Amino acid sequence: MAIPKLTLTQAKLTSVICWAVVVLFGVVAEFFPVKGLPLPLKIAVTVLLLATAATIIFTTLDWHVEKPDERAVSNNYKSNSMLYDIIFLLFGLYVVFGEKLGMETVVLTRGRIVLLFAVLNLVHDGLFLLYERFGK
Repeated sequence: MAIPKLTLTQAKLTSVICWAVVVLFGVVAEFFPVKGLPLPLKIAVTVLLLATAATIIFTTLDWHVEKPDERAVSNNYKSNSMLYDIIFLLFGLYVVFGEKLGMETVVLTRGRIVLLFAVLNLVHDGLFLLYERFGK
């Protein structure tokens, strides 16, 4: 039985949903430590995250995803550029307002790096979908 090819939009939408699940669990884990959860809930969360990771890998490797056309490649470049502009803006806001808000230092733990990586991928794929839907 052959696995049908996903369209690029379907793959990116699936990726957005998966990254949103990772972001949701990452944000929840920041405020509610996993160590305090009951064992059945830990198992359910682990299984869901493993399925999410497998889906992300499946859609990222492009084995069963249609090849992008010129418009999709252009939209990917546009979403990369917009993501860079957003990061540049956030760094600028941090430099200007960070000291006033008491954020002189930023501590990046491994969990926060994973959360940041998930947010970046979520925003990138979301911007790509927006450009595919509403772009010229």
